[in-house]
Amino acid sequence: MNAETLERIKEECRKLPAEISYIVGFVRKQSEPREVVAVLKPDEVDKLSFSPLSFNNPARTVMELAKDNKVAVIAKGCDARALKQLEKEEKIERENLYIIGISCPGVIDYRKFRNTVKFRLAEIDSVELIGDEVVVKAGGEEQRIPFSEVIFENCLYCEQPTPKDYDVLIGEPREGKVDFSDIEEFEKLSAEERWSYWMDVFSKCIRCHACRQVCPMCYCNECLVDPSNLAVSPMTPAEEKAAYPRVLGKTVNAADNLIYHIVRVMHHAGRCAGCGECERACPMELPLRKLERKLEKVVYEVFNYSPDEEIPFLSKLDILPEG
Repeated sequence: MNAETLERIKEECRKLPAEISYIVGFVRKQSEPREVVAVLKPDEVDKLSFSPLSFNNPARTVMELAKDNKVAVIAKGCDARALKQLEKEEKIERENLYIIGISCPGVIDYRKFRNTVKFRLAEIDSVELIGDEVVVKAGGEEQRIPFSEVIFENCLYCEQPTPKDYDVLIGEPREGKVDFSDIEEFEKLSAEERWSYWMDVFSKCIRCHACRQVCPMCYCNECLVDPSNLAVSPMTPAEEKAAYPRVLGKTVNAADNLIYHIVRVMHHAGRCAGCGECERACPMELPLRKLERKLEKVVYEVFNYSPDEEIPFLSKLDILPEG
């Protein structure tokens, strides 16, 4: 993830098929060194940027855009995994995608980066991953940070650093791994200790739904665990009110927050792409990937299933409706 990677991306984007209407890639955020997902026209290639701070997952943007357009997307391994899952769930048609795959060594945790870098964010000219070091340049000065100090923890357990589905691949393929050592350590705690841990975590949740909003797998128009989008009024017929499930109240407390997170995660069984967007977006810095990874471990060990399989997870449970 350096200047050479960016040049390769631009080179491939300049050779895109004529039928491509948009490029979903990354551009540098104003006054910050990180990139954000952006939708560009094919003649706007020079606006593209890419670095170890290009950590967001573009799949949700692609899902909306590819309904009526053929779209090129710059995708890391977890991004491509999300796209594949959306394809399996018939939210995306593969023929509408042109995937420029990036073999990813991991991305930077922006919170760690801000606490480590010595420059003001607005002054930083470039951030590159060279070998095992993050090289930050600003105003003719340079700071080298060991990648291990700022890597997003989720990347340490990445199952798919290299996309399995792509039209063109940039970078040498990398081996993923199935590693639940962190979850196994957590499981060694007593039931009382685990309960105390999670109740403390969920007491901090403000139920802002940021985790849901960024997740590429949370695309329902109405959310079972969000009363705000199941609104009723005095004019709503009684039968319609009765049809709306009221799983949670509108107040925020640890018990309701527990239900919200457990139900949300359960809906990701066999579907989670492992991108970590939920944890990145959380303003309270809750360890949401720990919940997801626990469920991934159960799905892997009990059902011998990986999201990389061609069939949806529910088909293994034999509860998919016919057709």
